[in-house]
Amino acid sequence: MLSYVEGWLTRRSGDGGADFVGRLDIGSGLAGTSLVVLGQAKCVKLDNLVTAEQIGRVVARLRRGWIGVYVTTGAYSVPAQTEMVEDQYPIILINGLELARELRSMARDDHGGDLEACLSHLLTQREIAITNRRPEEILLE
Repeated sequence: MLSYVEGWLTRRSGDGGADFVGRLDIGSGLAGTSLVVLGQAKCVKLDNLVTAEQIGRVVARLRRGWIGVYVTTGAYSVPAQTEMVEDQYPIILINGLELARELRSMARDDHGGDLEACLSHLLTQREIAITNRRPEEILLE
């Protein structure tokens, strides 16, 4: 069994390089565990590439039993991708193309293919807390 639990968005200042916190539950009962998900989201211009240094800021905040997620509207440089693979960092990289595919899938499944309705729903109807809690607190929920 695998499930993701939404946590919260972090406040703009003092977020320590993270934009969102969640939890990934793997297995169940005595054969289960939970991982803290520490995420960064960056909206960049299409011609800008996310560098290894930018991703490294998130990786540096990870603790044992945590995984990182870096979401961008752009793309990752080849050296950044190579470093993440070679160094075996526990981070998931989601680029703009994957993000767009997921949004279109959500629009198709939940809003009859209407992308604007899907985005409106995500921005106005979903209630996600914004707080300055410590990421490990997600394990207590």
